[in-house]
Amino acid sequence: MNTNAWNETFKISSQSVNARGVLGLFGLLNLIQETAWLHASRIGFGADQMARDNMYWVLTRQHTQMNRWPDFGETIRIQTWLRPPEGAFVLRGFKIFDSQDECIGHCTTTFLALEQGSGKILAVDKMRPWEDVISTEPLTLETEKIPVRGEYQKLAQFAVRNSDLDINQHVNNAKYAQWILDSIPFELHKVLKLNSYSVNFLAETYLGDTVEIEKSLSDSSQSDLSGSTVYRGVRTSDGKNLFTARLNWERR
Repeated sequence: MNTNAWNETFKISSQSVNARGVLGLFGLLNLIQETAWLHASRIGFGADQMARDNMYWVLTRQHTQMNRWPDFGETIRIQTWLRPPEGAFVLRGFKIFDSQDECIGHCTTTFLALEQGSGKILAVDKMRPWEDVISTEPLTLETEKIPVRGEYQKLAQFAVRNSDLDINQHVNNAKYAQWILDSIPFELHKVLKLNSYSVNFLAETYLGDTVEIEKSLSDSSQSDLSGSTVYRGVRTSDGKNLFTARLNWERR
């Protein structure tokens, strides 16, 4: 039994499905984030609670893998749990279950706690006794370091708007995935099935920034049936790499 696990149930609504009528990546990431927020609030690490202590969480890496994307109207359950901190990082695992209690997806995230204003990384091992909230459940996925190297092709450009911001006034982590998806031609969306999404967050993005989405020509690969595509987001004002991401996919 997974002790210290937190579960949330969601019905797949019209707001979270894509053009094919199934839960999309952007919708899934928001549900994962909602589950983590509710659990964090329950154990004393919610956004309001962190703000009172002049701290906030930042997501640094995420790896999500789906065996099946649920349809509109389906009910899913997302389970999350914390693992012991590793250095400055807090690791969180997720499993996604359908209404038949079959596991259809997995996710692992890593977080840092930062000091408000200075952005200083805080020592999470001193924040609380972790033994009362961590789980013995192992992580089912590892997060990967996605390289930023080689030649890239510009795909699209997005200006950060008010609706892109989270409670910390940084771009919501799910928005980066949406930008990537919006950069991919719709004809490819119709013939490709996404299997996994990995992302490394390298710098925070703010209102007024303009972000260029680029596709790697060096680290992407494909065959007749499947492929792996690497993307990055670059701030146009200073050329800073904001994130790298990898999408693994197969042809329908």
